[in-house]
Amino acid sequence: MNSSTGSIAPGLVPATARIGVIGTGSRICGVLKLLLRIAPGVRVTAVFDPDAAAIARCRAGVAPDAIVCASEAELCGRADVDWVLIGSWNSLHAAQAIAAFTAGKHVFCEKPLALSLDEAASMHAAWRASGRTFALGLVLRYSPFYRAARAVLDAGRIGRLLSFEFNETLGFNHGGYIHGNWRRHTRNAGSHLLEKCCHDLDLALWLAGDLPSRVASFGGRTFFTPENRFHQDRIGPDAEGRPAFESWPDANRVNPFTADKDIVDHQVAILEFGGGVRATFHAHCMTAITERRFYMLGSEGTLRLDASTGKLELRRVGWDEPLDVSNPIGGGGHAGADEPMARELAECMAGLRAPAAGFPEGLRSLVVAQAVDQAMHEGRVVDLAPLWARVQALG
Repeated sequence: MNSSTGSIAPGLVPATARIGVIGTGSRICGVLKLLLRIAPGVRVTAVFDPDAAAIARCRAGVAPDAIVCASEAELCGRADVDWVLIGSWNSLHAAQAIAAFTAGKHVFCEKPLALSLDEAASMHAAWRASGRTFALGLVLRYSPFYRAARAVLDAGRIGRLLSFEFNETLGFNHGGYIHGNWRRHTRNAGSHLLEKCCHDLDLALWLAGDLPSRVASFGGRTFFTPENRFHQDRIGPDAEGRPAFESWPDANRVNPFTADKDIVDHQVAILEFGGGVRATFHAHCMTAITERRFYMLGSEGTLRLDASTGKLELRRVGWDEPLDVSNPIGGGGHAGADEPMARELAECMAGLRAPAAGFPEGLRSLVVAQAVDQAMHEGRVVDLAPLWARVQALG
């Protein structure tokens, strides 16, 4: 018996929520699949998506009995919806979350929180007025891998953190997917840093236990451009005949080497935290050796962790100190976090816990992403003090 779940079978959560889904893409349906397995009492009662094919895939996979709604407003107004799960384009998160809160619903929203601090402030006001629960899909917060790293830091095993570097370098087909679908336009998704790397920025703030005070950044698009399309022919198709850079399924994508986009394919940033810690970040959309790595240097030791391999390495400073190597996970893009996030979401629905990621985490990662992007576009060091003052004023 699991002490947190009463008399139900081990591993199951006694949630009985009724769910409405807005934006029935593959990501939110993957979350739902895990959630329904962990909490059999949860039901998907309603769905909305302007893409009929996406609705059909969702209903066939996880929601065969769900009512198809004609609008977000109709779904949010239904009496048989307790929780609204939002998996829409990032540009729609704010309006859809506000509609759900206004209708008195609890909300789970995929990352990022919103496209601007103004949008986030409006969401925050609606949430506070609703008195409902808000959970944000910063999935890496739920990873046993990063929680193990946080425990190492909390135990003081590397002493006082001095500086660190971190990165997210994507495989070439992953990068091609991003540069060929709706995420290639900032009007739909926000910047690449916000859309894809808000996870990494959130982890950096969490592991450092501090907020950046100044940032600088440089970046651009030098690979996913029309003149580099020849690389698809250079590499050739895979064993199933799929072109290089286009192996990830997406019914609506265009060729990733299109000029019709306004996101970068690489970016570097320098962050200085209020307590004096300095960090560098590197994002890149095209690599043959993927990493999602932190390299953290402290006054008494060093911690290196890479989600791509699942390996966590620790060594204390000193003569002949052993290298402590562990593998909290098997490796992978989400660092083993998908199932823990679904479980904790079910526990939120059952009233057993508060979300591990919500408005505070979403606001902080949004603020840092926007400041770093501003530094890149304006070619200057950006002071975050005014932004943190706005966040604090939200209460």
